[in-house]
Amino acid sequence: MLTPFRIAAAAGVLLVTGLFTTIGHAQNASWQVLRDDPEIHAGLTTISVGRHIQNVCDDIRPRMVRAWAFAEGLVDRAQDLGVERRDVDAFIDDRTEQERYRAIMRDWFAARGVDAGDAAAVCRVGRDEITAGSQIGRLLRGG
Repeated sequence: MLTPFRIAAAAGVLLVTGLFTTIGHAQNASWQVLRDDPEIHAGLTTISVGRHIQNVCDDIRPRMVRAWAFAEGLVDRAQDLGVERRDVDAFIDDRTEQERYRAIMRDWFAARGVDAGDAAAVCRVGRDEITAGSQIGRLLRGG
């Protein structure tokens, strides 16, 4: 099912991955700027983790408007860093970057003692994030 959170999460991941695939030195420089920026990295990690939680847990849904606004904020940040929208889109579409953020997401869960493949544990973390009001939790809601 295509949900607003999935759309926003995909946009965020595609933003990151698409930026890394632009051809030429300017693209490589732009993508490295995106990779090195702590705000963009944290934001894409948030989107990746939230998307995983939402995909695994039937009782947790995205807050679509918030997720979309959050993803657009990352695009704005990238543009503030001098990266053009088309480069952001290319970065997001890049399969290698998408896999890189899936690995970061798995590491995020592992750092909390959770296997990203354990649905019950992932959902427990998701509910904890919602309760805590973390950035991830603010992008999700309990069913």
